[in-house]
Amino acid sequence: MLSRECTNKMNKFVKILSTKTIPADLLQQAKSANIIIDTISFIETKPIADFSTIAKIKQFSGEKIIAIFTSVNSVDAVFSQLNTKPDWKIFCTSGATKNALLNYVSEGIIVGAEHNASGLADKILLDKEINSYIFFCGNQRLNTLPDKLLKHNIHLEEVIVYETISSPETINEFYNGILFFSPSAVESFFSVNKIDTQTVLFSVGKTTTKAIRRFTNNTIITAVFPSAESVVKETRAFDFHSD
Repeated sequence: MLSRECTNKMNKFVKILSTKTIPADLLQQAKSANIIIDTISFIETKPIADFSTIAKIKQFSGEKIIAIFTSVNSVDAVFSQLNTKPDWKIFCTSGATKNALLNYVSEGIIVGAEHNASGLADKILLDKEINSYIFFCGNQRLNTLPDKLLKHNIHLEEVIVYETISSPETINEFYNGILFFSPSAVESFFSVNKIDTQTVLFSVGKTTTKAIRRFTNNTIITAVFPSAESVVKETRAFDFHSD
């Protein structure tokens, strides 16, 4: 149980916990606004590097496929195996996932991007000429996108390219806010922690917000754009001392 210390209210600094590592420049930006962010990763991810998975990725690299990406981890897992730029068309979630893709491909290859998986599925369904896609994903991917596409008789081949491993840790101090970036991290955090009713929760997107709401009725602030930058920006805009 995270207990609230009375002295914390008198502290000019706001204490935030991020449930994943975020860039040092964002930590510094927050610090300049008197927000101290501690980072603890509540999940670990690692690419699946078995022979069959790598062979399948390399096979697709020589084909003209329509690929779908909804996470940075899947982007890195796939493109770390490619020596040349593939002749693909790509649909992806915007924010961090799209930015990761732009490290490997030109923006013209990305034919559609939306803030979340549900919106991305809707965009894909607008293209009536294509009915087959390759979805590069993790072993704990959500059902949102696959279910919506399969419901409309879209052929979707899933290639699991990374795995998510829960790494929960018990937190014994009060935080004014907690940052969440995935439903998996939400599950991991709440598997061993309870939070004070005054703690404000910041979410990277609607899907993560939905996962948080399963565990608490605390205030949840959902970032306008699905990125770490946007989440940290929300902490800087929030008035933690309004009470």
